[in-house]
Amino acid sequence: MTIEKGKQMDKNKIIGLTLGIWLFFGPLVKPFADSPPNFLVIMTDDQGKWALGQYDPRIQTPNIDYLAQNGVRFDEAISPVPVCSPARASFFTGKTPSQHGVHDFLSTSDSSQDNWLEGERLISDELSENGYAVGLFGKWHADTRDWIGREGFDEFLTYDEREAGWINQYLHSGRVYFSRNGIPEKYTGIQARFLAENAIRFITRAGAKPFATFVMFTQPHFPFAALPERLVESYRSVGSEIVQLEPKGSLASRADRVQDSVANAEDLEKVHAENIAQYLAAVTLVDEQVGQLVDALESRDLLKNTYIIFTSDHGHMTGQYGLYGKGNATRPQNLYQESINIPLVIYGPEHLVKRAQIRQEFVNLYDLFPTILELSKIEFQTHYAGPGKSLVPLLSGKEIKDFRRYQYAEYGNARMIHDGNLKLVRYYKQRPEDSYREIWFQLGAKKSERLPITAPEGKIGLEMRSALERFFSRYETSDHSGRKIWDLPKHNGSEPWR
Repeated sequence: MTIEKGKQMDKNKIIGLTLGIWLFFGPLVKPFADSPPNFLVIMTDDQGKWALGQYDPRIQTPNIDYLAQNGVRFDEAISPVPVCSPARASFFTGKTPSQHGVHDFLSTSDSSQDNWLEGERLISDELSENGYAVGLFGKWHADTRDWIGREGFDEFLTYDEREAGWINQYLHSGRVYFSRNGIPEKYTGIQARFLAENAIRFITRAGAKPFATFVMFTQPHFPFAALPERLVESYRSVGSEIVQLEPKGSLASRADRVQDSVANAEDLEKVHAENIAQYLAAVTLVDEQVGQLVDALESRDLLKNTYIIFTSDHGHMTGQYGLYGKGNATRPQNLYQESINIPLVIYGPEHLVKRAQIRQEFVNLYDLFPTILELSKIEFQTHYAGPGKSLVPLLSGKEIKDFRRYQYAEYGNARMIHDGNLKLVRYYKQRPEDSYREIWFQLGAKKSERLPITAPEGKIGLEMRSALERFFSRYETSDHSGRKIWDLPKHNGSEPWR
């Protein structure tokens, strides 16, 4: 019903009309609250929290911004580990790397085993066994098997590394080799559009069943090339202002080879300007697909009962500290805030999600596991052993004191704790009898991890050290602990601790 601007319908008529509609149709319609909700999870690859229009209006992400403005934005969300495979494994299991055992990116050629998540129950298992149509489109990379239908996916469209090698999946345009439920398939074009189109078809085919659709874009992961020129051009004049290339940080940089290959500072600035323009073009390309997905839900009258979760596997440095990359961009590996901070936006039914919230609680990627279970009213089959906490109370607008006092992350033999002010990174040694190395940082100022600070004396330092030990003592297993990383199966040919 449309009411022209400047005119009003009599209030009693509106109430009477509404009551009449309810009395006639009400008994025939199943209560909306009783219908299982749908889930659309959109995960990008290597997208730092900073790379959204919500944080810099020069970055063009109007569709994601719309979800944030009409949903909940979590400003203190982090990944439990700043590299892809273990972060994705943590998302699907709700556990830490020291619990599920994936600690670095997995290489099909150099990995020493295949079924890294054997024995783990994934969020897809829980949803599938409770009547959901479950599909994944894009990057999986939490395991090295080609087809994992038994993990609760009705449709599984990912990449065929056997055909063209691992780098092919990161081509933003051109010919990309896929595997659909284990069957090879080729596509030529803009692959982000291909993934979104397939996700929409899956949602349509779900019919009356509730769906859980995971759209896992490889953007804005390198290579920083071959993005649509119209998008790249829009960033060429402002990209290097959004992220200025900085001097190298205090840790040894793998990006040295990038900088040393450029003849002079002027050329280096040109290379960086093009890299950041391509990177941000990839972010905007994803945003356009988000718009297509939301439009598809709305046109099918599904938006009102669908939770949309937008996030990334981990953060990314695109010139910050003079680095390109994430946790493995340095030796030793780093846990910089830019590596672990991730965007997190959740949009959902208006009667359950309070609009336009900006939350400052410490939340983690593995919190999405218990959150999705609670929203879907699914009871976890076995005891949930992970550290994740449901975000449902926060979505509804509740104020919860001390939701989480500290943030924790890890990467191999490195572990981190911070309270928003002080940050401790501890590197454990290979031999238990050797002492560990600690680095402290003062957070708050921009690029505050360029130089470490002296370890704090007194109670605060002792409390944080103790909290770090307690957390990982609880959320690790003897078979998978990062403290024993040298004894664990090999993930790839360039692990930063070997």
